[in-house]
Amino acid sequence: MLVLTGTSGNLGGGVLKNIVEKELIPTSEVMISAYNTDAVPAIAKKAGIEVRHGNYEKPETLVSSFTGADTLFLVSYPSVSEERFVYHKAAIDAAKQAGVSHVIYTSLTYGGPTGEDTIAGVMKAHVNTVKYLKASGLTYTIVREASYAEIWSISAGFLQLDDSNKEFDIVVPGNGGNTWASRDELAEATAIIVANKDEYKNQSISLTGPRSTTITEIGSLLQEYTGRKVNVKIVSPEEAIAYHKAQHSLPPEQEFVLESWVSWFKANERGEGITVDPAMEKLLGRKPKGLKEMASQIFQVNHKMETTDFENYTK
Repeated sequence: MLVLTGTSGNLGGGVLKNIVEKELIPTSEVMISAYNTDAVPAIAKKAGIEVRHGNYEKPETLVSSFTGADTLFLVSYPSVSEERFVYHKAAIDAAKQAGVSHVIYTSLTYGGPTGEDTIAGVMKAHVNTVKYLKASGLTYTIVREASYAEIWSISAGFLQLDDSNKEFDIVVPGNGGNTWASRDELAEATAIIVANKDEYKNQSISLTGPRSTTITEIGSLLQEYTGRKVNVKIVSPEEAIAYHKAQHSLPPEQEFVLESWVSWFKANERGEGITVDPAMEKLLGRKPKGLKEMASQIFQVNHKMETTDFENYTK
């Protein structure tokens, strides 16, 4: 029996969708743990999948929501904070108490070849979680997800496209590359891994896009697609933070996230996320899409910037 978490989010919801629509696992062998059971996608209810209440922030609810499963698909808590490790640790402890023997955990492709050598603030909780999971006595699969192409604008200086003819300024504290990938394809590949977990026992798999793309390359792609001039300005971390505070790039209550945000660029400059891995192509049976292939989809005027993870950030 498999228990899924995070199904109301983009990645977890995509994994659920692929499992059901592609019949990767019999739905009778799947259940869902969710903090808001009403937010679970309708596809789960139509498929007759059991939904239980389980909240990362209330560990006492997790044991009962995991009981009866031998495998836990643990989607990382939606935050860029290091403190979310507390929630991951609680979920792993609850899984062990509930009799789960295998945990599939979603991490990121920062951290170099091992995924554990990082200066990216967003990666610290993942590193701690992976270390804790490996020491837990449970078997595991670590799925390292590339940065979502759909949220390119956060790394491109929180750029919001409009329908004017003005030039775009991308102000960032670094120009390192990253292997952007389609969120839908990441979910599809992850679902295949979940369905074939025994092939990936005690392994770490990196899912990446087809190439590493720098911020200046994003600027060139954006300029080519929109026909408007794009100015990429690489500045110091201090200047970048000051600029985005002055420009109100984020709501005031989220501005402290900028301290973590600049560390992503330092990590990219170190080359933490530039390695293209063939795993995604093998799993999908086709070449995965990157920013270039998704330009018409992601370079949309007035596309709302996704900052859900910032909303759950803990100082």
